[in-house]
Order: sequence, then structure tokens, then C-alpha cells
Amino acid sequence: MKFNRKSKLAILTMVAGGILLGSSTTVNAALTPSSTLPKTDMVDVSSWQGNLTAADYQTMASNGVKAVTIKATEGTNYTNPYLSQQVQYAQQAGLSINFYHFVHFTSTQQAQSEAQNFINAVQLVTSSKDVVMVADFESSELAGISKSQNDANLAAFDATLNQAGYNKTDLYTMASWLGVHIDTNSSNNGWIADYPNNPTGSKYNSANAWQWASDYRFPSINQNMDVSQMNNDFYLNSTTGTSSSSSTPTTETGTSSSSSLSGSSSSSSSSSSTTSSATSSKPGEIVKVPGPSGKQYSASRSNSVKLIWRRNMGRHAYKTTDGARYSKHLGMRYGYNSDMPDVTWYTDAHEKLYMKNSGHYAIYYHVKSADGQHGGWIWRGYLNK
Repeated sequence: MKFNRKSKLAILTMVAGGILLGSSTTVNAALTPSSTLPKTDMVDVSSWQGNLTAADYQTMASNGVKAVTIKATEGTNYTNPYLSQQVQYAQQAGLSINFYHFVHFTSTQQAQSEAQNFINAVQLVTSSKDVVMVADFESSELAGISKSQNDANLAAFDATLNQAGYNKTDLYTMASWLGVHIDTNSSNNGWIADYPNNPTGSKYNSANAWQWASDYRFPSINQNMDVSQMNNDFYLNSTTGTSSSSSTPTTETGTSSSSSLSGSSSSSSSSSSTTSSATSSKPGEIVKVPGPSGKQYSASRSNSVKLIWRRNMGRHAYKTTDGARYSKHLGMRYGYNSDMPDVTWYTDAHEKLYMKNSGHYAIYYHVKSADGQHGGWIWRGYLNK
């Protein structure tokens, strides 16, 4: 199981207290491909895997992965900022695509609100209803609620999904929570997390899938992955196509705790009401805002900026103007177009709106070069279609 917030806190506490773990401590290596291990039919990803490339998805597909379940949302406000990109990469690799929502609801009303957030995010990246919509049920506050109430809340969550046309639902939870804090049912056969020290064979055959490790390493991917063995074809579907619509400007919120399903995450920002100075947009349109003057956004991160919103956008090709520069991080590690005058840049589905204390706004696009060797954030004024 991956580090959660409590285990991270424990590690920080040991470091702060000057405790040094001795050489007698055993550290388990990540699992690697083996004929004795269960199958790697499915992986799950969230913003914690936002660094994975299209080639990485191809690698996973070449090593037995058939499906990917992508974190779409958490609570009532948070949307995975890499959702559109991860759908695109999974689609290109020919994987079946499904989605999960990290649950915090403690009442039926909250369950309905969280389900609507889930629906809204998924509808922005695909029009397909042939996807599994999973409730990721593992947040600590849920253990303090009766099993009957949790069951009722899950039923309300599923009913809201059903009303929107999503009839394939499932429940992800730990084996230790089954029958104690939540039940599977006819609508949710279950995707069960249980990590044996020496995983082999199959488990939970009546469930849809068994997540048997969170530390699996695929060849050439230097990152631990959650892997699951499917017990049927419930998570298989026709490859999900992406929608051409981009999401409207939103404020990302959520908790910072990590979960077994690739973690929950958040990005802080100021109130969304601050965006009123920008021209409103329709789906697919690029927001038009006043450009900065002089070197207003070029000196350093400290001189630039407050993130107002972040959103997904379509993939477009641009040429940079003379003297334009991009950065691996905003305000740091600049690269100049004069060094790469003939490079074509592609947006990769992300943009940010920044505001200075002076009240000026600037939109930055995240771009990658056509050869995939360069990338970073660049002010949109430096780009020409």
C-alpha cells in the first residue's frame, strides 16, 4: 500500500527527531515482471502519475495491461489536472478506459453532490457511457460512519450516476473494510485491494478485480504502479474517445492525503471570483485576457504571480515568435526560441491563468516540442498558430 498522510507524517517525525534507521531494517524492493505473479491486467493512475508519457502507456500495454482506471475527481470540487492527457495517452495505447472518484461523502446529499462532480469531469473528456465509474472508498472519515449509512450513501452516489446514463458502477476498497465499513452488492461486485507479501494465483474471484500490488515496476518505467488482476471483462470496453471540449476555468481543491488508488491531490488557488476580469469562454475557446507589459512576468517566480485557475485545453500546434522563451518552471530555467528557431510546439491540454499584484493577467500554455525533447510553460503571447 502506498504512503498515506499518516505514514508520511511518521517519517517526517522520525527525521525531525534525529532517528536514523539502522542497517537491520529490511526494505522491500519493488515488484518486477515474473511468471509467478498475478496478471497486470489493469493499472490505475491519478495526478501522481502525471509524469507518465505516451510511450509509458504503450510500454504498459505491451506488458499485459488491458485497461486503465483514471482518477477523475475527489469530493465536490477537485478534478485531476492530468485527466485529459491521461485519457489521450491511454486511448493512443489502445487501453480500455475507466474512471474513479475519491469519496469523502458522509450523507446521501453529499454523495449526490460528489457524484455530480464526477459526472461533470468525465463528460468533459468522453461522451461514452461504456465506462466503469468507480467509487474509491478508503478515506479515513468513512470508518467513523455506520456500515448501513455508508451503504445508503453509496446507493445514492450510484443512483445519481445511473440517472446520467452511467450504468456500470463499482466499489474500490480494502479487503479489511469489506463487511465492516461497506458492502459490495449487485451493482458493485468490487475491486478489492489486498497486497500479499508474496502475491501469486488469484483472489476474490467473485469480485471484478483484485489490486494485488502498489509497487510494481514495468520495464523502462522508473515508478511504482498500482496493478490489478481482472476476474472478468467488466473493465474492458471499446477504447474511450476524448471530447474536443475543454473544461471551463475552475478552482482545484481537495485534500493532500495519498490513497491506495494512486493518491488524492490538490492545487491551491485564490477565489474563482477573481477571474471576472477575464473574458468568459465557451467550451473549446481560448480565454482572452490582457497581456502583461515589459518584463512583468519574466524576472522570477516571486515577481510573477498568483495562480487563479488551471484548465484543460485542446492540442494545438504553434510556432514561437522571435526571442520567445519557455521555462521548465515558470520564471526559472529559461530556454530561448533563438536556440531552436524552427521548433513546432504543441500544447498538451493544460493552461494556467496568472495574476500579478498590479492586476494584470497572463495566460501560460504548457507546451512540448514536436520531438518530445523540450517542454515547459510559455506565455501565450509568444505563440503563433
